This record gives sequence, structure tokens and C-alpha cells, in this order.
Amino acid sequence: MTPDIDLRIASMVRAMEDVVRPAIDPLNSLAAEQAALIVGHLRLLAIQWNKAESYARTCLADLEATLEGLAPSGGPATRAAAADLAEARAPGGGAEARYKAMMRATDSLVRAAARDGEPGFREALHRGVLAFSTRQSLRDRSWFAASGFDLNPAELHSIADLTMETAR
Repeated sequence: MTPDIDLRIASMVRAMEDVVRPAIDPLNSLAAEQAALIVGHLRLLAIQWNKAESYARTCLADLEATLEGLAPSGGPATRAAAADLAEARAPGGGAEARYKAMMRATDSLVRAAARDGEPGFREALHRGVLAFSTRQSLRDRSWFAASGFDLNPAELHSIADLTMETAR
């Protein structure tokens, strides 16, 4: 039997807690801190790993909807960045890779439009990207809620609620 991912992550957490952390010199606070960080990340991975694709699809769908209908207009920098974005939007590849490529291209388009974009396009782009960023920030905060660092955890959503799992 091949151990599944949940079992493998649980085994790594157990090894860190039962073997590695106790072996760390108590005077080596950096090593103790890093070991605790590894355990925290492993626990977060245990929660997220099987939802990561759905989360990426959710983020990608929102970004695609945000960019839908925008008609880039402006000078050479804006036109070149718009062409790069069109290429990044082409189907193919996994959702996370496409999302990252589209985010990089969108960032480049925002920067290019600031240089030579038509005012109406620049305003529509900024308005859309700002609204998207607000939604994405809440998604990202919710995605990492289990880390316990958010100052307003009552504002956050469950992972199932913020992904497309609930839409199926």
C-alpha cells in the first residue's frame, strides 16, 4: 500500500515533534523557531493540499471575469502588455500556473497603462484591479486562516466557502 499524502504529512509532523524538536539545543532559539515553522507549514499543507486546485480555479475565474470586457487602449507599452496578457489568457496548463501568469501580465498591463494608457482605459483597469484585489485579499487571508495570524478572523470564510467546491 502506498501511503497517501495525508499520512505522509502526518508522519512528517510526528517526526518533527517527536524526534527533531526534542533534539534541538534549547539555547538554539533560531533552530527551535524554524522547526516550529516547519510543523506549522506542514499542518497548513495538510488542510490545503487537496483544495489547492479548486482555490486556484476560483482565483483564476475571478481574475478572468475582472479582465473580461476591458478594451486596452494606449501607446506602445500598453499595447505590448495587452498582447502579453492575451497570451497569458490562452487556455492550457493548470489553473495555478495560468493564474500566476495572468497576474504577472495584469501587473505589467497596469504599469504600462500608467505610462501610456488612454485615461478611460486606465481608469477602468484600475477600478477593476482594485476591486479584484480586495476580493483576492479576503480569499488569501481566509486561505491562511489556520495559521492564526489574522487580526480579524471573524471576517474570514472557510476554505470550502471561498473555493469553487461549493459551486459543484
